[in-house]
Amino acid sequence: MSEGESKFGFKDMEKALETLKLLEDHDMQYRKLTVRGLLGRAKRVLTLTKAEEKLKNINEAIGVFEKWLEDNGGGASSKNAKTDNEDKVETVPGLGFKDKAAAEATLSILAERDPDYQRLAIKGLIGSSKRVLSGTKNEDKINSIKEGVQVLEDFLEKFEAENRIKENRAYLAYAVVSKLPEPKEDLSVEFLAAYGGSKAKGNYKHLRTMYPKEDDTTSWDIVRNRQIAKLLEQIKSEEAKLFDSESGEPTDLHLQLIHWAYTPQPDKVKAYVEKLAKKTPQKRKPESSNNSNSSSANDSSSDDSDDSVPKKKKRE
Repeated sequence: MSEGESKFGFKDMEKALETLKLLEDHDMQYRKLTVRGLLGRAKRVLTLTKAEEKLKNINEAIGVFEKWLEDNGGGASSKNAKTDNEDKVETVPGLGFKDKAAAEATLSILAERDPDYQRLAIKGLIGSSKRVLSGTKNEDKINSIKEGVQVLEDFLEKFEAENRIKENRAYLAYAVVSKLPEPKEDLSVEFLAAYGGSKAKGNYKHLRTMYPKEDDTTSWDIVRNRQIAKLLEQIKSEEAKLFDSESGEPTDLHLQLIHWAYTPQPDKVKAYVEKLAKKTPQKRKPESSNNSNSSSANDSSSDDSDDSVPKKKKRE
C-alpha cells in the first residue's frame, strides 16, 4: 500500500475531504471504486458505533463521499447497484427551501423515500441555500430562506442523531434479481418491469419519478419501501428463514423480498446466483442431446409420413 492510499479514511469530514484530494492523482475509475469502498466500510462501522460524536463525524464524512459520487456519476451508495449510466435522472419535483412552507413540503415529499436519498437531497438543498443567500439582498427573502433552511437543518440533525441511514434498503442489482424465478404478484412483476425496463435500465434512481399504472401519485421507490417493510415484518413475526438449509436457495418469503430488489444478505444471494450460472451449462448438455434425439425422431416421423402419401396414391 502506498503512502497516499494509507491516508484514505472516513473518520470525519476533514479526513474525507483529504481523501478526495489525495485521489485526484488517480484515474476516475479508481477514484470511484475507492470512494465506494470507503462508503461501504463507513456504513458498516456506523452500525457498530454508539458514541454520538463518532456517529456525527462519520456521517459527515459519508455525506462528503456521497455528494462527490453524485456529482461524478458514481451513485449514492457503495452497496447500491452500480448506476454509472450516462442517462440523465429526473429530479424529484417540488423540493425547495424558499420559506418554511416550502421546506415542510420538501420533507413531506421525501417521506418514505430511501434514507440515503433523503439525506443527500436535504444536504444539497442546504448547500444551494447558502449560494442563494450570498446573492440575495432583500431582507424578507433572506429571512424566509433562513426559516426554511432551519426546518431542513432540524430534520438533518434528528436524522443523524437517530442514525436513520441504517434503515436504508440498498437495491439489489437488476442483473441479479432477473436470474431468479419470476414473481407471482402482479405488483412485483410491474416493479421489476419498471426497474429493468427501457427507462430505468437497472438504474434505481429513475424509480423516484416513475409510478405504477394504477397509482400516479406514489412513486416506485416509495411503493418498494412499503412492500419491503411489510415483508420484513412478516419474516420477523414468523421467524422465517431466508435460505433453505439443504439447497441454499432463497425461501419463498425471501424471494418475495428479492423481487423488490432487496435482501438482508446480498452477498449470499449473489453467491447463489453465481452457483446457478455455473450449473446451467451442465444441465443444458443433456437437454441439447435430448433435443437432438427428439429432432431426429421428428425427422424420422416426417419421413414416414412422406413415404405413406405416395403409397396411398398408388393404391388409389
